[in-house]
Amino acid sequence: MEHYQAEDFAAEASFIAYYFKSDPEAVAFWEHWIRTHPEKLDEIVAAENLLDLLALRLPNQEFDQEKARLRQYIDTPTVSFAPRYNRKPWLVAASVLLVLGLVGGFLYSNRSTSSVEPEKVEWVHHSNPNGKKSKLTLSDGSTVILNAASTIHYPKTFHSTIREIKLEGEAFFSVTHDSTKPFIVQTGDLSTQVLGTEFNVSAYPKNDQITVSLHQGKVQLKNILHQQLVLRPGQQAVYQTSNQTLTRTSFDSLAVSGWKDGYLVFKNADFKTVAQAIEQMYGYEVILKNPTLTWHYTGSFHREEVQQVIENIAFSKHLTYTIHHRKIYLSAEK
Repeated sequence: MEHYQAEDFAAEASFIAYYFKSDPEAVAFWEHWIRTHPEKLDEIVAAENLLDLLALRLPNQEFDQEKARLRQYIDTPTVSFAPRYNRKPWLVAASVLLVLGLVGGFLYSNRSTSSVEPEKVEWVHHSNPNGKKSKLTLSDGSTVILNAASTIHYPKTFHSTIREIKLEGEAFFSVTHDSTKPFIVQTGDLSTQVLGTEFNVSAYPKNDQITVSLHQGKVQLKNILHQQLVLRPGQQAVYQTSNQTLTRTSFDSLAVSGWKDGYLVFKNADFKTVAQAIEQMYGYEVILKNPTLTWHYTGSFHREEVQQVIENIAFSKHLTYTIHHRKIYLSAEK
């Protein structure tokens, strides 16, 4: 698959299942494969755009007729599929695949004679290390503030009927309204769809949850199990990756999104949360020499230097600290 082009992905049965979200095993496989092969994102997106286009080529009635006819053909003994998939769940998807193949053959056979070739999607990949934030402006005018230790993938220009990006880490989005082109943020098993709004997404791989916090507008979330949740301003969705549950709650705006304006806010936070936030914002690893120490910390900072932050935390928790080679060591006072 490392040598696949868009046409190859679009013709792959398991990729079709990933595209239609019809087989959780296929979805899990391709989401992992895509994350580990970022160099193939251009071809992946081209394949998805191709399937988008082909799925809309036939009128509904003609599409249904072709689907029924091809479903009957698939049920004949001469057709077989890869053993790791059951046939019955694939009847609709395989039928669609054949219909798409018919239309796709026409589309691609006309590439050489057409005066206008399909425009290839050029993807931009932007990553921030610990201690760095950046502001990005997308081709539609939407802005993204990307947090530290985060990576975002987005088309240089939005040509499709949707505006889709992929995020690993955390970002704050201000999306330009366009009712004809939904804006979709993909984070692992969770997708967030909006038309125009402001919201924060936190999806760090080291955490076992993804949070989407809505400041303005309205968003709809969907997970791999097709569970859906609609958020209104002031609401937050929490997706537990371990058991794939999606719940709604309220949130503190400054605590969730203050990072973009230089705020560091803790509310009854455990050591892991404090250490991770300091590492992301300042690029310093925080090490607790007394790992069994009970830890709950509440405090807020605004654009303070890392040493000021550590001094306040150490004083509050009755700790001493040393800083050496971008590592901060905390230990209980004797």
